[in-house]
Amino acid sequence: MDMNEKPKVEEKVEEQKTKEVPEVEAPKLPDTKEGKLVAEVLEKAPYAEGNVRRERRVEFKVPADRIKEFLELASEKFEMLIQISVVDWLKEGEFELVYQLWSVSESVHAFVRTRIPRENAKMPTAMDIWPVAETYEREAHEFFGIIFEGNPRLGPFILEPREYEKHPLRKDFNTLGYVKTIYGEDFDRYDESKTNYVI
Repeated sequence: MDMNEKPKVEEKVEEQKTKEVPEVEAPKLPDTKEGKLVAEVLEKAPYAEGNVRRERRVEFKVPADRIKEFLELASEKFEMLIQISVVDWLKEGEFELVYQLWSVSESVHAFVRTRIPRENAKMPTAMDIWPVAETYEREAHEFFGIIFEGNPRLGPFILEPREYEKHPLRKDFNTLGYVKTIYGEDFDRYDESKTNYVI
């Protein structure tokens, strides 16, 4: 081959095709009680991701359309629902729901995370799995506006009727604007120095 001759484009393309892209392996689970528990759950739910955060603490990430199926499966090992909390990822246009579960038999705390769009946010209820879910779902509905389909008691719960449907824990809720609407422009409070009033 002449040193001045440029390599053919076809040869480069063929060379790129032959290179294999290495597969990304899932993180290996430790050979511990927690690792075995996560592996057991994931064997039945291959659509989920799971890992061990530390001793007695595990975590799962589940697609929203499989969450009910996963929670039913998880309830075989995690008998208690401790809490349902919500994170508002405003810039990403999503809510993250975190189901905190406790395994009485294994003494392990699990976080089950899933994400749904902020607009028209809906999730299936978990009341039929853990009846206590009713309270947490009512709270998430009132403060964030998430509808839990199948929960018959979504309505005013903690907030006053005039505050219901305002969803004050959303990051785009205008707290100062709401306060002025309710109490008027002359509503004032002390600043940190306790010497000046500010609106």
